[in-house]
This record gives sequence, structure tokens and C-alpha cells, in this order.
Amino acid sequence: MFRKTIFWIHLVSGLISGIVIAIMSITGIAIAFEEEILAWVDREVSHVDVPDETTPLSIEQLLAIVREKRPDHASEYLRVHSDPTAACQFLVGYEDPLYVNPYTGEITDTRAHTAHEIIHKLEMWHRFFGLDSEDTWIIGRHINGAANLAFLLLCLTGIYLWFPRALKLRLFKKGLTFNKKATGKARDFNWHNVFGIWSLPGLVILAATAVVISYEWGHKIPFLLNGEEATKSRTFGMMAVPPAVVPTPPDGSTPLPYEQILASTKEMFPDWVSIGFSTTANEGSAPTSKPILLNLTRPDHMPSRAWTPVEVDPYTGKMLQFTRFQDRSAGLRARVWTRFLHTGAGFGFWGKSVACLFTLGSLFLVYTGFALSWRRFVR
Repeated sequence: MFRKTIFWIHLVSGLISGIVIAIMSITGIAIAFEEEILAWVDREVSHVDVPDETTPLSIEQLLAIVREKRPDHASEYLRVHSDPTAACQFLVGYEDPLYVNPYTGEITDTRAHTAHEIIHKLEMWHRFFGLDSEDTWIIGRHINGAANLAFLLLCLTGIYLWFPRALKLRLFKKGLTFNKKATGKARDFNWHNVFGIWSLPGLVILAATAVVISYEWGHKIPFLLNGEEATKSRTFGMMAVPPAVVPTPPDGSTPLPYEQILASTKEMFPDWVSIGFSTTANEGSAPTSKPILLNLTRPDHMPSRAWTPVEVDPYTGKMLQFTRFQDRSAGLRARVWTRFLHTGAGFGFWGKSVACLFTLGSLFLVYTGFALSWRRFVR
């Protein structure tokens, strides 16, 4: 009786959530390599030839060139790279890059507009079931959140149903290997068991981390397990720290040029990969008490672990504070890890690849689950 109850819970949960799970799986595979796809599309414009015996233009010179030649491009953010062959990126927000040759000032537009729009649309389906308008996104979020819960329930009930009633090696082997001779219902049942058991470890991680991301109570779990109070923000804002206080500068002081502001940071982090900052941060004649925020990245395949926010005194260039990933609380680190375990990005390209393989397994489970249900109820 207990096994029959578990079976019907598994079956009904799969029928209700199967379509949503399939959509999230397909879109999840499609957007997993967003960074690599956009970089590949822009591969010819994002890198430049390094001329012999030529020093790069200063940041102020590059800013002047962009504002003169492209006044229509409302860029307020600049990213520079340690790689001498990498073009500087002027961005609107963190998107729509304008590539500028750091040696000649030559400007080239991104070629990834279409790819970016497609990936953005897929992301909206993955996160909000395509309901991404101001009035409907919360509905889409609840639909996908409920499907994530159902997916986790399917994993837990599925492992119970997979175990043979009699603990015999022959029965375990049937659930672990494909039966090439099976057809029809027997084939679908065999596939459902085999794909299910081999995909189970990854799917449990993907579903559990999705629940943490989907719900406020789920967001609190990593913090509670570490005896901490959860952050109010569930987005990238959870990484924010109170800004440093800029010492009062002498009368008549003006902010330093960006080159000097970046100098101490580059010296302290010689392994830096890129530094991004607002291009309006130290402009204006009025004294400011706000530090210059430099978004520095170091060699690491996990974005949040590679990112180190550095705050610098705009008048002296002195570093006021910086926060590395290892300096964060254990609860926050665990919460960030759930985000990158969900995509596999915590382990770089190969982590994403493995996550995609597990996700592909979920599509076979949806297909075989519906096929078995069709035979049970219709045929």
C-alpha cells in the first residue's frame, strides 16, 4: 500500500509538472554556455593586434575618443583587461559592449546583439515561464518554483520506486542497464529506470539548488545551516558590503585620473584579469565622500569567486577596502555556491557540460514518463 501511494504521488507530480520541467531543462541547456557563446560571436572584434613599441592610450584618452566619435552610445561603465590583445569594453550597464582598441582608439560594435536577445528570451522562459512582463513575472516565477519542488519530489520518490522489491542482483542489473531488445512499454520502462538512476545524483543537486534559488525560505536554508541571518537580497545584491569612508581631502583637491586610481590595485593584485568601473565615478568638481568601486576579477572559473570588489580613495588612489570570496561568511559562500552548482559554473566549462548531461537525462525521463502514462490511461 505504501509503495502504491508513492507511485501515485510520483505519477501525478510528473504529469502536472512534466511540461514545465521539460521547458526549464531545454532552456537551461541552451543558456548554460551564454558567456562562451557571446565571446565566440565577438571573437574577431574583442581582440586586437599589439603594435610594436607602442604604449596603450590612457583611459582619459579612450574616454574622450568614445564621447567624441560615439556620443549616441550611453556607456557609463568601462572594463579593461590585463591581456594586451584584449580590447577595452565600454558598456551600457553591463551589456551592449563597444570594443575600443587600447592602442589606436579604433571603435567596433558588438556582433552579439541577436545572440544576446535570443539567450535573454530563453532565460525568461527558464526563470519565469516566459511571463516576463511587469504584471506577470511573479506568476511565472511561482510556476517554475512549484515545478522545481515537484522535480525534487520526483527524484526522491523515484529512487524509492527504482529499488526492486526483492534484493536480487538480477533485478538491480535490469534497473542499471539498457535492454536493447525491449520495445514499446517495456523499452520506455527500462529507459525511465536507467536514465533515472544514472541521472539521479546530478538531478537531485539541480533540483535542490533550484528550490533554494526559487523561494525565500529556500534562500534562507544555507544561512540557517551556518547559524547566520539570511541576506534580504536574493540576487547579486546579497554580495554588497557597506562602502568604505573616504577621508576628507584637503581643500581644493580634485579626483585623480583613472590611470593613477587603478595603479595601486594592479600592484596589489598582480594576477588581475580585468577591472571594471563606472566612467562617471570621479567626474565633477564637487567634493565626494564616495570611494571608487573597482570590480576586479582574478583567475577563477566561478564568477563570484573570481570577483573582488575593491574600493579606492578617489583623491589619493589609496586602497580603502577589498572583499575576497573567502572573506565572506560561511552562509553567504554556501548560498553563492548553490547558484553555481545549479548551472555547473562552479567547476568551469566541464562543470557546465556535466550539468547539461544530467539535464539531458531529465528530458528522457519526461518523455518516457509521459509515454508510460499515455499507455496506462489512453491506450
